Amino acid sequence: MDNLIVHNLIVHELKKQPEMAEAELVLSKAPLHITEQSIELIGRLDQIFERKNDLLQGFLAGPGESLFPAYYETWLMEGRDREHFLTFSNDTMAVLQQSLTGVIGAKGGYLLYADYTMEEQRMLGIFLIRETPGMIFVADEAEEALKLTTTQYLDVDHMAMAVRLLAGKGRNVQMIRHARTQSSISQYFTEWVGLDRPETSAELTQNFLELVEELPIPKDRDNGFAMNEGDFEKALVKYAAKQPQQTIRAKEFDEFFYGNEKPLQEMLEQGDGTLDEGFRVDKRSLRKQFYLKAGFGGMSLTCTKDHFRAGQISIDEQTGTITITNQELASLLLDQKGE
Repeated sequence: MDNLIVHNLIVHELKKQPEMAEAELVLSKAPLHITEQSIELIGRLDQIFERKNDLLQGFLAGPGESLFPAYYETWLMEGRDREHFLTFSNDTMAVLQQSLTGVIGAKGGYLLYADYTMEEQRMLGIFLIRETPGMIFVADEAEEALKLTTTQYLDVDHMAMAVRLLAGKGRNVQMIRHARTQSSISQYFTEWVGLDRPETSAELTQNFLELVEELPIPKDRDNGFAMNEGDFEKALVKYAAKQPQQTIRAKEFDEFFYGNEKPLQEMLEQGDGTLDEGFRVDKRSLRKQFYLKAGFGGMSLTCTKDHFRAGQISIDEQTGTITITNQELASLLLDQKGE
């Protein structure tokens, strides 16, 4: 965890049963000590968050629009220190309790507040974690053997909900919500944080790809000639995967692919500017744009748009005929088919 620094950490408990309207708080009186265990926990939670593809992204509402942003801004202005971190978490937990009171179906858990830096990006993470039953082997001294017993442990692999607030301006709120089938219940978390102009990673990625289709093909860095479309698509997928927090920003994108030219920034200035603050890319949506896959009736086909451009694959829409021209692939299939 060399790229992880944990600055402040505290956990509170929100007690609430789904069938009950009341919510009770059990607040910690002091932050957690920063230990190897706590650093490992935050690293694991952040890693799980990173693996989520389609996040909800947006901006933090203004301090005058919602209580959470107001308390958050106060904490930032007071220097992010340990004492004010405790006050900030207590105040926002009280707001969450009010938000949850009367919400039938919503369930409580442990709210872990983590102020940390990952890969030079300072952020505040709030993770809603619940306990889950499990079993372990323990020593039975009387019988000098091991016995099986039940226990409770933190189910960090299945965070109920989580949000990260990245330091800096722009689209700096990222949120996962597992209660997709109960949007009215999970909406309280979005409203509590004060998420403004929310959009999913898939929506933002699709908007970005539509803009990219209108951009000129960049030049290859090695030979100075324009890339072919297939090479540009592969370079784009690789570029997105390597960005810190998988976040694409127009200025950095232009510098990487176009040098001193600014085609994407100029296009955004002429449009609505919804992507000019950067966004976390949905890698699955990005790959699906260029890497095609279809299967039906026990047959499947995986290819890229380059295969169509090169004439290796063609489709007759009227007859439903798919023609694949590839000698090596044909030989492999014939070898397996045998006589």
